[in-house]
Amino acid sequence: MKAILTKKNLLEGIRTASHAISGRTALPILGHVLLSSEETTIRVSATDHQIGVSTVIPAQVLAPGELTLPASVAAEIVGAFPEADVILESDDTNNQVRLRCPPAEFNLVGLPPGDFPGLPEVPDDVWFEMDTKQLRAGLKRTVFACSTDELRTILLGVLFNFQGDTLKLVATDTHRLAVDTRMVPAGEGQASAVVPQRAVSELLKIMPDEGTVRVHISERQIMFRLPEATLVAALIEGQFPNYERVIPADFDKRWVMPTELLTGAVRRASIVARQDMQRVVFRSRGEKVAVSARAGAIGQAYEEVEAVREGDDLEIAFNCGYLMDVLNVVETDGVAFEMSQSLSPAVLRPVGQDDYLCVVMPMQVQEAGLSDY
Repeated sequence: MKAILTKKNLLEGIRTASHAISGRTALPILGHVLLSSEETTIRVSATDHQIGVSTVIPAQVLAPGELTLPASVAAEIVGAFPEADVILESDDTNNQVRLRCPPAEFNLVGLPPGDFPGLPEVPDDVWFEMDTKQLRAGLKRTVFACSTDELRTILLGVLFNFQGDTLKLVATDTHRLAVDTRMVPAGEGQASAVVPQRAVSELLKIMPDEGTVRVHISERQIMFRLPEATLVAALIEGQFPNYERVIPADFDKRWVMPTELLTGAVRRASIVARQDMQRVVFRSRGEKVAVSARAGAIGQAYEEVEAVREGDDLEIAFNCGYLMDVLNVVETDGVAFEMSQSLSPAVLRPVGQDDYLCVVMPMQVQEAGLSDY
């Protein structure tokens, strides 16, 4: 194969496809990108058998063909080239690849393109389309709640529950549960699929803010067709737990606090809380909620946040990291805490939005030694 490309296009193509490459692969070919020529473009692909990414870049194809390049080395080389056209040429007899961008020239050792595993095709029996901005927002509001416990594999990803004109995105690690609901303007069929957290994270890195994404779901795989790239991922097998039963149906205490003020208070308290199992204690006092943390070796933090309250006073503790994960994705001016008892699950919601909630399990209060505040 021989082709001429701009440095910018070649570098973006290699970097985009490389999002599929895992650092733990034992097969050398899985550390390479495959470049396949088309009429006026080159398709750049990579896979680690769990995730596959391909993208198409403009090129002047002088001789058709295929070649592979070691992804990380090739990206570093092309990134160091001057801003000019790159001439890419392969020798099919020994799989060597020449990269030229005068005055620089590199000869790299490739691998046989025939050894590269193809990316699977996902049938279009079940599919939906939506704005990339909408899918991005929904995933960012849920992916943080994925479990990291390898013993519960079904919780290592985000549930895509697609029915009718609705997509529910759900993630839980049993300590918190995030649920986001999106309207889908076009689609066919229905599916419930768990997408690995790593696949979601890589998708967020390559998905543009503007445009349309078409999602195909099969029994074992999911495909995201983006304006300039395609990502395919193997689904996590198993039955996702019945998350709806975890969401409290009733509450008798409700606090509404300014999102920005509360976020600042929790962030400051977390400096101390890091020394006490991330514990931050909340106590309602009149028209305010006290936010506090204490650690014997450090000291204590205390401040009050204005609140609109319903119900009796309550003292309750949460993991500050869990709260920050939620507060960082709340875009409304206010956030509501809905609660019953100090050890019962609490529901956090953006005020004025009914398309998102996060259930957070509280921590023991007395262990923090804060009852004398």
